Amino acid sequence: MFNQQSTNQEPKRTKQTNLAASRVTQIKYQTRYRNKTYEKSATVYLPAKYRTSHKYNVLYLMHGSTEGNRDFFDDGNFQKMLDQLSQNDVLRDTIVVFPTYYPDRSFVTNDYYSDYPLNQRFADNELIHELVPAVEGRYSTFANGTSIAALKASRAHRAFGGFSMGAITTWAVFEHDLAYFKGFIPMAGDSWTVESDGGGVASARTAQVLASVTKPELPFHIFAAVGQNDGTQSSMQPQLEAMWRLSAFNRQNLKWYVQPGGTHSPQSISKQFQHYAPQLFK
Repeated sequence: MFNQQSTNQEPKRTKQTNLAASRVTQIKYQTRYRNKTYEKSATVYLPAKYRTSHKYNVLYLMHGSTEGNRDFFDDGNFQKMLDQLSQNDVLRDTIVVFPTYYPDRSFVTNDYYSDYPLNQRFADNELIHELVPAVEGRYSTFANGTSIAALKASRAHRAFGGFSMGAITTWAVFEHDLAYFKGFIPMAGDSWTVESDGGGVASARTAQVLASVTKPELPFHIFAAVGQNDGTQSSMQPQLEAMWRLSAFNRQNLKWYVQPGGTHSPQSISKQFQHYAPQLFK
């Protein structure tokens, strides 16, 4: 079950563009974890002039360890950035959803390694069976309903990305949910499907697992990125190089961007996302 609440006032008109302002709302839904039901919410960015008579792409962007979805949204200054991309026709007709993998804030610890079971569980179950139906049953997207068949048929208009542990979640989404998503933006994080930090310490095995889920009938694009001064580059780059050695991946479906001067921060992630935004739903 889900509902939606607006966190902004009525859209305002701007003198320069004469466009209705974008809106930031919250959508609520339920999830079950370890035999307990949790009430969850995700932050939803609706572009200017969002209307139910039009169909929209959907991007899901996940935060990093200890953050919340609204923290990530605010720290990365995403509303301003998304407004600019939308108004300049760089990222057209796209709803952006900022979820959390924590069932609630009691699961937050200082040990990000302990987050991985939550990342994996979010990708395995909650994303497709609870969050996506809540979002795409409420807003106007390319999905003709929220059945499994409808979500699979609209995969070209759906993407998932994330920062740090959100990037690790992104790799898990690629592994488990490729039938529902075509675009992936892992930023500042490798795949832990084989073991923790597996992109660096088990790059060949990690690449083989990721290659094993690909199918000719499911084309995809992975837009991987990291900051120049971000230590996670040491885990990401060996994984990507191992992936490129396999026939499933090439320089067109697996791209790599190192942001000059970038750090391990939501602010850098915002810039890395801007780099790939023009390619996301092409």
